[in-house]
Parts: sequence; C-alpha cells; structure tokens
Amino acid sequence: MSDDAFDVKLVVTRGTGSQDKEKMQVEVSADSLEELDEKVNGARERLREWADDIRTIQPDGRRRHDDAQTELGGVNA
Repeated sequence: MSDDAFDVKLVVTRGTGSQDKEKMQVEVSADSLEELDEKVNGARERLREWADDIRTIQPDGRRRHDDAQTELGGVNA
C-alpha cells in the first residue's frame, strides 16, 4: 500500500433537455489502484441500478399547478 490516495468521480447524465435530465455522481477513494478498481466497479453497478430505476419515472407532459392556478380567470386589479 502506498502513501498516495487515488480518487475518481463518476458522473452519469441522462437526457438532454431542461425537463428530462437527471444527473448522478459518486466519488470513490482508495489507497491502491486495485482497491480503486474494485470500488469503481461496485459504484458503476450501483449507478446502473439507480439509472434503471430513474428511467422508469417519466413525466406525464403536464406542468403541475396548485388548484388555484388550474384555470384562467378574471383578475381584479
């Protein structure tokens, strides 16, 4: 084991638009490259699982409003 620490940041971005983009990131640190490889592989698998879960969440195309804002009406100034 060396005195050097190894760090890596994994970033996964899904989607390209402002309303369909999810971004996940995880940072992994280890004392050796072998340990870093093991941790990165575990983190990558976990990110893949999370991304699969997030992909199942799809917007229904409507913007959400409070009940008071669902219809346009006259406004008194």
